[in-house]
Amino acid sequence: MINPHNPDFILNPAHLLRENFAQHLITWKDSPVLTIVTPFYNSGPVFHETAQSIFNQSLQQWEWLIINDGSTDQPSIQILDEFRNRDVRIRVIDHSENRGLSVARNTGFSHARSEFVLLLDSDDLLEPTAAEKWWWFLETHPLYSFVASYHVAFGGLNYLWTGGFHDGAMNAERNRVSMMCVVRKSVHKAVGGFDETIRGGLEDWDFWMRCAAHGYWGATVPEYLTWYRVREDHSDRWENLQEARLNEFRTLLQEKYPDLYHGGFPNLTESIDFNLTPVNLQIAEFNLLAKTGPHLLMILPWLEMGGTERFTLNLMDQLINHGWIISIVTTASSSDPWLYEFEKRTPYVFILPNFIPIKDYPRFLCYLTQSRNFDVIFIQGSYEGYRLLPTLSRLFPSIPILDFLHLVTPDWMQGGFPRLSLLYRDFLDLSFTSCKQLRDWMVEAGGNANQLVVCYIGVDPEIWKPELSKREQVRAELGIEINDIVILYAARLEAQKQPDIFAETLCKLAEKGVRFHALVAGEGSLMAQLKEQLYECRLQDRVHILGSVPTEKMPAIMAASDILFLPSHNEGISQAIYEAMACGLVVVGAQVGGQGELVSEDCGILRSPASLQDETTEYTNILRQLISDTPRRQQMSQASRKHIRDKFTLDQMGECTLSNLSTTIANKKRNSPKPVTEFEKQSIIREVQYLVEFLQARQELQQLNAKYSVLVQPKSASHWFYLWLRRLFLPVSEQVKSSRLGQILVSFQKWLKRTLIKE
Repeated sequence: MINPHNPDFILNPAHLLRENFAQHLITWKDSPVLTIVTPFYNSGPVFHETAQSIFNQSLQQWEWLIINDGSTDQPSIQILDEFRNRDVRIRVIDHSENRGLSVARNTGFSHARSEFVLLLDSDDLLEPTAAEKWWWFLETHPLYSFVASYHVAFGGLNYLWTGGFHDGAMNAERNRVSMMCVVRKSVHKAVGGFDETIRGGLEDWDFWMRCAAHGYWGATVPEYLTWYRVREDHSDRWENLQEARLNEFRTLLQEKYPDLYHGGFPNLTESIDFNLTPVNLQIAEFNLLAKTGPHLLMILPWLEMGGTERFTLNLMDQLINHGWIISIVTTASSSDPWLYEFEKRTPYVFILPNFIPIKDYPRFLCYLTQSRNFDVIFIQGSYEGYRLLPTLSRLFPSIPILDFLHLVTPDWMQGGFPRLSLLYRDFLDLSFTSCKQLRDWMVEAGGNANQLVVCYIGVDPEIWKPELSKREQVRAELGIEINDIVILYAARLEAQKQPDIFAETLCKLAEKGVRFHALVAGEGSLMAQLKEQLYECRLQDRVHILGSVPTEKMPAIMAASDILFLPSHNEGISQAIYEAMACGLVVVGAQVGGQGELVSEDCGILRSPASLQDETTEYTNILRQLISDTPRRQQMSQASRKHIRDKFTLDQMGECTLSNLSTTIANKKRNSPKPVTEFEKQSIIREVQYLVEFLQARQELQQLNAKYSVLVQPKSASHWFYLWLRRLFLPVSEQVKSSRLGQILVSFQKWLKRTLIKE
């Protein structure tokens, strides 16, 4: 668990402040699916931290071979003696003398009883899901011989390392892989193992080059799954790490494996058979874990930054506070910038695109469900999750499946995820909706009213509240006077949230001489367009672009603001509106979705989409009146916070969710569904094969669209001509922007843009 944008190098997997999620097998049948090999030479007490990270692994069906490489230090020998009898899965293998890392690792491979061997040095650490993700990667990627991940370096030096096997031939110039990975035992044997003559370090680099020379190569799971303990200088212990010896060692590798340095480095490429994709749902019973409380599986699309994700985090907090354990699976490709936020609540986060192909999604979900024995499966916003609903429902008929729906999306699939929910309603036990408007839409579209429950998503008014000290601090940092009016736009910069309407409205306010400042908290694909609009209106000094704001800092941003302006084209009920009202902001937005169920007339103003008045003109008039009428604005501010405290708290949302979960689980138990027969299972496998081929083709199409979107939708010549002219006159307009000539140039620029850019 590391936040790449603000890394904490102290909070490692063995730290006391990291919650201990130690897992236990229901029974140990002496059948390891993974062998962990750890060389040990006078390692000392730090070894206990390494051990803790192993005992905390989500994959528990392992054997651990500790290779005592002739330790002489008495405290270290005592530690080894402790581990000899600690767990039946552990074996300590003794060397009579110190023979080096290569020999120790080769000894481990020779005694390993599984095909997959995890190499872990005696002072390094694993994140809880490392072994499980690596095992599944190699299980589902037969082309690859070994797998590693990004790592966190800590101790004497602190840094994040994203190099690895994915760098291909770059590994021939520098050792880019730390010795924390899983290697196929058969590959180790095929290449002759580690070179036992190398005692001064970099024996791992030689091993990777030896594998590459035989045509074997590996991959990298793009997550920080390991912690590599470093000193400020390793060269005092390993002579090959001295700068001069590094160059000599590289020359030695060039002589031993010349083909690798002349274009012969392995370049592995996996292919997909779109015509016939074999699907395997056979899961041997392994890694069956004992339960320590009710366990819920969340199937999500990704871990982005947004209102839906913030709701999910709040829901997780409510469940965890009531003793639930949560596992998360995400199904869509993403950079997952909020992975850290989710991992603060549960270590069991599985981003499927990072370690298994689409064809193995059904198999992994079946394995995970069998391994954890979930009490409930919960789906939110995952296209692949909905498509896999029939498989999960029929293979695990005793587990209730629920979904949560936030808004209707008319422009996508005739309603978006609510439409998918209706299509798969036979496999759902209950659907939560974020507002009554959405529930009514689903009932009108054919949904069963008895299976649709409204749960408003709520907010914690003790976190989101007016605070004068924070208001003053944020305004001081941004150079905003304490009595100036601040308009906040808090949303992703995407078409649904209409940042262009926001910007144009601010332009009109400024033209009318209204005094204000504005904050933009969010990122998205329309960021550049928003900045351009604000620049053309000369508002860059009055509108502060904050970018993506961490959750913990948003209450202060809200407290510094007076009005939330969110002119969305489509919503259920925006999470940002709940938070803003709790902080005493007056809401100005659109009467879309269920927003009128939250924003009453005494605490905000919602514009009707049916209004005949121009959208930006109407918003301008609304904002202008609110800014000038201080008593009314203050009255609405107080009403907003009271409205949240009375009816829309996070605790109320939690009570609604938990009570319906309990009822649904009880109903499912009473119905006692029959397990699937072998004949039915074969039918399911055929259906899953068709589904997988469809999802693979869909993924390929999305990738092609992303790659060639510029070619598919080329810009007109006038578009590029306008950009050329704008760039040509930009230096001049910057110099004279405060003069009358500057105002004329801005007006001319706007006219030119309207004339030339007509997309």
